Amino acid sequence: MQHVAGVFQGRLASMTLKFAAKVFSFCLNPRKRSLGTYDDSSSTSRAVSVTRKAYVSPYERCIQMLERLLSLPCIASIVYPLLIDENAHSADVKDPVRPLRVLFARGCTLNILVNELESPFIATIDLYERAGDGSYESHQIELFWRGCVDAGLVSEEKLMRVQDRYDTHDSECLELMLVTVSVVLDQLLRRGRCGLVDPRYIKPRDIYPTVHTGSGAPRYAVLAAELSRTEVAYVQDLERLVEYADSASAQIDDSEVDFDAIFGNIRAILALHRTFSKRIQYLAAMPLSLQLFGAAYDGLLPMFDVYSRFCASRECSQRAFARAVPVLKLLDSELDAEFDIPSLLIRPVQRLAQYPLLFQSIVDAMCEQCATMAPADQAEHVHVVKAAYAAVDHSKHLLTRANETTREAVNETQQAQFAARLADAADLQGLGRLLTSGPVSAQAGREFEDMEAYLFESTLVVCSASSTQGSRAARIRRTISSLHVTIKSPRRRDERRRSGSSVASSTLHSPVLGGCSPESGFQLPNIDAGCALSLNSQANPLSSPANTPLNSPLSNTPLSCSTVNNLLASGTNPLASHSSLSTLRERPLVKFATLDTETDAALARLTVRERVPTSAISQVSQLSEVDGSLRLNIQAMLNDGSDAMLVFRRLSREAAGVWTRMLQRAVPLVPVEESVARANDNYCLLVNPRFAPLVLGRKIQ
Repeated sequence: MQHVAGVFQGRLASMTLKFAAKVFSFCLNPRKRSLGTYDDSSSTSRAVSVTRKAYVSPYERCIQMLERLLSLPCIASIVYPLLIDENAHSADVKDPVRPLRVLFARGCTLNILVNELESPFIATIDLYERAGDGSYESHQIELFWRGCVDAGLVSEEKLMRVQDRYDTHDSECLELMLVTVSVVLDQLLRRGRCGLVDPRYIKPRDIYPTVHTGSGAPRYAVLAAELSRTEVAYVQDLERLVEYADSASAQIDDSEVDFDAIFGNIRAILALHRTFSKRIQYLAAMPLSLQLFGAAYDGLLPMFDVYSRFCASRECSQRAFARAVPVLKLLDSELDAEFDIPSLLIRPVQRLAQYPLLFQSIVDAMCEQCATMAPADQAEHVHVVKAAYAAVDHSKHLLTRANETTREAVNETQQAQFAARLADAADLQGLGRLLTSGPVSAQAGREFEDMEAYLFESTLVVCSASSTQGSRAARIRRTISSLHVTIKSPRRRDERRRSGSSVASSTLHSPVLGGCSPESGFQLPNIDAGCALSLNSQANPLSSPANTPLNSPLSNTPLSCSTVNNLLASGTNPLASHSSLSTLRERPLVKFATLDTETDAALARLTVRERVPTSAISQVSQLSEVDGSLRLNIQAMLNDGSDAMLVFRRLSREAAGVWTRMLQRAVPLVPVEESVARANDNYCLLVNPRFAPLVLGRKIQ
């Protein structure tokens, strides 16, 4: 028993010593971020720790470079005057890259750093050498790049990728200079060339502060720090995506994968946000009286157009990436081609939509903070709140512009498809640019049918696909029922209500057929049951022998189904030759349904059912249906004073909003408050001021 107790005590002591040794080594070694991966070569598939450096933002990177340059005696005397000028510069936003850009533009300062290396691969660069044409700065920069390539500090491939390697205002050139100079400074630090910074110098962090928020920080400061943190994370994701694109393009031939289509102008977005993130980080670190977030967009608004191009090509990028996934999965990369790359490609779209929310939350927090101040202090912070509101407006404007550009790109594609699917090419004349389109449930005669509506700048076109035409008998029925279009007599305008629901309740009237109510005696032929096509109403002018020509297919003699089928087979419309229909044919607002006799192979062909000029639209009303969907009533007024109505049902709230906005863009519609018979919270009435005296009985200012 004593022997067992001794063995147990010995093992316990050994375990204690091992644990103490691990704790001691953990305290001595610095902490490192690690990413767990799996080693597939091992049978146990144990996790392997991969060390990764902590990410440094472009703002912090520039500050660190200024501090390291001040520690070099050979160049500190050149950098310090630039910092003095930057400190005296009165600007809303101070960018740490500005003194570095001025420093690198001289060229000779870069060569001073290269000469400090004393590399055996390059000779000492003459700081006074000029080019043959007398240029000095560009020639010195050329000597710097030549020396860095010879010393192996930068590859010739990266240098050739830069379009203008002599212009420090070019984002790619400046970024490559910053990376190369950082490599030179690392070499000098290992050789012990860097000393201590003179305490009399101005510290770069006094000019360019960084964000530090404690537990008791006000809400506006916390939100500003969150904006800065998310912006840095966004730039990091963009850099990872660009790095992956460079690595993939180096391993794969461009003929196999279309990298331009997949990644688009992601490099331009990265260059923009390297500058924008520096401004955000600077403003987030300032006190409340100096947090002018509207200044972050100064001079950068035209550059944000890169988002419009990126969002417009989003669909093309997805298709190209889907084709390239099998090839990209074979690459040796930390990023997974099937999961990581799609999430990174959608980040620009997500980030652009986040800016209005982030800036609006900062505005709300600033207003809460100002509410607790004295009146004198509130007056001093008014300009801060106004600047934050300006940032909200800028971000919303950029988001709207990107959405409009994307919609225009989609509309161009849909307009080309519309032209290809249209059965009659003559219907393409004078349409203008497509504003919006989509499936609608439109009224055709007495019933609602699933159709496709296309709103152009000058015309609203309602079409039906061949697949929805149905049988020949059903198409003949719809052809005859198209006479029941909602054309109303001018004398009934004063009698009907102006609300959108008045269309369904009022009796429709046609100048040709008279009243279209069920009591009028006009009966639709039951061709499916095999009955004859006859028009027996005495009140119907079509049944009058005086109005029917002798050679007309329509006469008092009933037509059998075989006769109608023979007429259709010969391409003759049984209603086309009647003289009393000439009035309807001359109206641009009314078209008969084409009797499409094509085979089932052309199911995607479109047939125009209604064509309404946008200049004739007098009012648009929006109402809610019982099932929660929305209905749009689009009323147009003819030159002779009669009306035509298009009714779109079962629209979602989003679709109804898009249609309303696009109609307002095509027609100068003004919202008008109008009482309706039944309570409807979603009721909205828009009136064209041109027709306001006829619709409302008064003018609209």
